[in-house]
Amino acid sequence: MKSGLIRFRKSTCEYACLKQPLDKNLSGKQRIIPLISISNIINYPHLRGATGFQIIFINQTLIHRFPRFRKKSMKKAALYYLSTAILLSALFSCSKSDVPVPDPPVPSMGTDQFDSKIAMDWMEVTRQIVRGESKSPPQASRIYAYSGITLYESVVAGMPGNRSLSGQLSGLSGLPVYDKTVDYPAVANEALLTLERSIFGNLKASSQQSLDSMYAVVITQRKTEIDQATLDNSTEYGRMIAEVILKWADTDNFKETRTLVYTVPSYITNPGFWAPTDPVNLTPAEPYWGNLRCFSLTSSDMVEAPPLVSFDTIPGSAFYTQALEVLTINQNLTQGQKDIARWWSDGAGATSTPSGHWVGIENSLAYSLNLDLAAAAEMYALVGMVEGDAFISCWYTKYKYNLLRPKTYIQKYIAGNSTWNSFIPTPPFPEYPSGHSVVSGAVSEILTQLLGDVSFTDRANTNLGLNPRFYTSFYEAANEAAISRLYGGIHYREANETGIKQGRACAQYLMRRVKLKI
Repeated sequence: MKSGLIRFRKSTCEYACLKQPLDKNLSGKQRIIPLISISNIINYPHLRGATGFQIIFINQTLIHRFPRFRKKSMKKAALYYLSTAILLSALFSCSKSDVPVPDPPVPSMGTDQFDSKIAMDWMEVTRQIVRGESKSPPQASRIYAYSGITLYESVVAGMPGNRSLSGQLSGLSGLPVYDKTVDYPAVANEALLTLERSIFGNLKASSQQSLDSMYAVVITQRKTEIDQATLDNSTEYGRMIAEVILKWADTDNFKETRTLVYTVPSYITNPGFWAPTDPVNLTPAEPYWGNLRCFSLTSSDMVEAPPLVSFDTIPGSAFYTQALEVLTINQNLTQGQKDIARWWSDGAGATSTPSGHWVGIENSLAYSLNLDLAAAAEMYALVGMVEGDAFISCWYTKYKYNLLRPKTYIQKYIAGNSTWNSFIPTPPFPEYPSGHSVVSGAVSEILTQLLGDVSFTDRANTNLGLNPRFYTSFYEAANEAAISRLYGGIHYREANETGIKQGRACAQYLMRRVKLKI
């Protein structure tokens, strides 16, 4: 018999016994060494260069390091090792210094080793629920923001070159640190389910089913890749992350604004003020949205851009002229202009709203650019945050200036047009600035800084029977989104052009303040 290594347990201590070693660096005596981890045994200095060993593993655990026995001698070998183990067990007891350090968990696979399918699928489900629940544009932007942040935080621990958003966003802190082996797609799956069950509020049964089905599909798939312990760790970690983010969301002033009563300023005594444009929406939507806590902006008015064209009803005045432009264009719309207006209409209930339109573009980008999960998480987080800030900033500005819509002005002040209507429905809230323009300016700036000048095909609203549209850059798409509001007859030119600038200012501040990379 040549040399051998036996592993056995004495009380709470593990030992390895080296018997009659061949290594010339060891004496002929038996050597008892603490067995702390597999790697320590394999790399133990006195064992280097030893020959004649076979290693047996059960569930990745080292059981024996056998010498090479002839087949006929295996029974003898087994008896030898059993008797040796019993003898040494009797001879040795544990001292405090013998207690081993537990084996560290198996390292989690890095986030960038996974594709972005789970992110795309969850964001698409979120878009469909926003549409099915008829969420208003501001409310939708909040949902996309918290979903993007949750996705990022659920996988950032697997991105060594990145940092958490904790401490970088207004009021966000206390995100958990987890030291067990996890599967990042499973973590994200649990975190997003937990977040969206709450952030959406009371859901229709069909919407709840969509969430549950999405979750179940991912769980089934991940079970083919990971063991139950890793799955349990991952779901625990995902819930922990979502619970912290939900507590943070509870303090953003959203709930408080649900019960505030808004008195519509008099448009009788102030003819330049917003007035209802249909018999149903007599009170404008979300008048206190500008009171919500921003994500990166320090205040709602931080990037406010006041209108430069003063209200005036005199023919030939600057304000009259821009209202006349809306009328003239709408009376002579080309088919191309109609297509643009419809493509970017993004009304609540029929679509996933302006923010959701851009999330749909993100989904297309994640697929066409073959983004891994890490890159996709960065994109969804940054776009979500800037969408949230864009709508808070925009809505603050809207209700500060409270400007009437083109429909109201044209019917009242441009002769012969008392029954004129806009090409697409006029939304029930003040005109300036254009929400589409602000959010499109913001997202296009983020995506350009993140991905560069990328040409892409937008398929976000093909479910409405419209043809997809191709753009050579994000700025081109944003500018088309802005001008679409003029073609639709619902915004003056200034609201679109200034809105783009306000949105880009939101994005530029976010990129200066929030640092994803270490």
